[in-house]
Amino acid sequence: MPRRRQIIAISAFGLAAAVDASHNKYDDLSEVVVRFRGFEGEVETELHDWDGRYADGLSVGTDIMVTFDPQDPSRVLTSRWVADPPLVTTPMLVVAVCGFPFVVLPWFVMVRRRRLLRARARIMAE
Repeated sequence: MPRRRQIIAISAFGLAAAVDASHNKYDDLSEVVVRFRGFEGEVETELHDWDGRYADGLSVGTDIMVTFDPQDPSRVLTSRWVADPPLVTTPMLVVAVCGFPFVVLPWFVMVRRRRLLRARARIMAE
């Protein structure tokens, strides 16, 4: 994952307006379309989310600062999330919880086996 200063160095900033928004069955935002002025002209594209969530306070007609890729203006995030992304996301939690048995358990088995082998070697040496 690129560092924050790398993202900022290859990005451009602009003021965008939310022109359309749709909600899922839980009444959470599922898509936000923004319009802003890019280097090549006006761009209307879907605002990228962070872990399936959008920044608070987004609704149709809202003006927001966005950060976009000048070479591909359809890649756009709110500037606030570029500067200060959420600390923990759902995919990170799922990987941490599901990955635990695959990382910690083998390590525990390896340490336990080494101790048993060392204990056996000491008994055999006596």
